[in-house]
Amino acid sequence: MKLNSEMQTEKLMTPIAHALHGQDLLWDDINGMRQATRFATDEIELARKAVLGLADASALRKFGVKGANAAQWLQQQGLVIPEAANRWVVSAAGCLILRLGNTEFLIEDAAGTATESVCERLSLAFSAQPGLYLVPHVEAAFVLSGTAVAQLFSEVCSIDLTRVALGGKDVVMTQFAGVSVVLMHQDLEEESLFRLWCDSSYGPYMWDVIAGIAHEHSGGPVGIGRYFSAYK
Repeated sequence: MKLNSEMQTEKLMTPIAHALHGQDLLWDDINGMRQATRFATDEIELARKAVLGLADASALRKFGVKGANAAQWLQQQGLVIPEAANRWVVSAAGCLILRLGNTEFLIEDAAGTATESVCERLSLAFSAQPGLYLVPHVEAAFVLSGTAVAQLFSEVCSIDLTRVALGGKDVVMTQFAGVSVVLMHQDLEEESLFRLWCDSSYGPYMWDVIAGIAHEHSGGPVGIGRYFSAYK
């Protein structure tokens, strides 16, 4: 890693790159994607994370499939899928499996899976067939944490998105600051986190909105390694 005062130019940049231009950041490559991995000192980032932390998780590999035969196909690939729509589970390999409606699925690799990527294995195994369709996923993805997350949600969404309202394994598709998002709560590495995905074209806007509200609460951006120890 090296400290850069300007955004690096690479083939594959994080979807939120334009929101980070001009900041004094530490950049690195994760799964072939260039993204900022440090925003401030350890002391500042830890303080932000406790109040209202925001991290870019867009580099985690994703795979999507839908259709009448999607559930059966994923099970044939050895995955245990959620039994109901709008639910999620974690696989034995640690990847997230979200069921977005009855016949559509989003799979996201566990952090640090450089050699045993479930998403890469599924991509290699996939072949188009009746009732089975590939769904490209290049969303901007975020991690949120801290004591002020509920205040953030109350400012940008008309429904209750607190941990209690979401339930243990719920997936919510809603409007967040006017943008369609997928959101869930997860306890990960002994911490309470919220995960959020949105269309990549809205990534910079979403980052600016959340970061702006976070700063009002003395929170702000932190590196992805604050939530996923594989990237420390």
